Amino acid sequence: MPIIVNSQPQLEKTNEYRLSIQADLNGFSFSVSHTEDNQLIFLYGPDFNPSQEDEYTLLRNTDSLFESMPLLRQEYNNTTLLYNTHKFTCIPKQMHKSGEELTILNRLFHIEDLEEINTITLEEEDMVIIYAANSTLINKIKDYQPKIKIYPSVFLYLKYLPKFKEYNKIFFQYIKDKVIIIVSEGDKILMCSSYPAQHFNSALYFLHLALKEVQFNPEHTTVYINGNIKDLEILDISKYFSSVKYFRNPETPLPDINAELRYSPLTFPL
Repeated sequence: MPIIVNSQPQLEKTNEYRLSIQADLNGFSFSVSHTEDNQLIFLYGPDFNPSQEDEYTLLRNTDSLFESMPLLRQEYNNTTLLYNTHKFTCIPKQMHKSGEELTILNRLFHIEDLEEINTITLEEEDMVIIYAANSTLINKIKDYQPKIKIYPSVFLYLKYLPKFKEYNKIFFQYIKDKVIIIVSEGDKILMCSSYPAQHFNSALYFLHLALKEVQFNPEHTTVYINGNIKDLEILDISKYFSSVKYFRNPETPLPDINAELRYSPLTFPL
């Protein structure tokens, strides 16, 4: 079982802890942290990683994981689910009209029958995020954690990227065949979008396209990376940008590079 951090959390004290789950149709991971000081107690990474088409395998393994790990079935002070999805769009809060969400997303993506459409407001940016999520997976998790709060993963990136100290910042996440790019100038979000990218070179192309659109100087721009990115691919990014960093919580370091790339979103409180 791939336990990455294990400080032996006490089951009788979970009402003092925060449970954070990160999931989509490619995998499942979770962490347990102290609510007050955000100290990481437990971090679990997946030992299964089915293809997007193999939904049954993921649901079966998710069910088995909840049944075999008492930590996942406890009641917590705070429980959150970060649902990784590239099917999202961001619109100004004043332009959002309830009931039009499906129509808007259908213009951008193919929405599957089992995908539900949700919205969440990012108050700091006066922005509404409309996103699609697999309802079967979410309901499976709710069977065990009915009070869980659900966030699209892009919500977290939009919330924290403007808080990093650099002025020109780009968030770059590459997972499988999708790339998410967010650009921030100081504490202001300039753009946020997702793109299909069958190969890393395609993802790198969209990164350069975003840079050109916002007219940032790459020598004065920091790229924050996340996802399944290889060492040579990080080197490719470094050829064009003077600063490349992991998108990570500086107060909660993880034990290795792979963990930083894949699981760091679990260390941010929401």
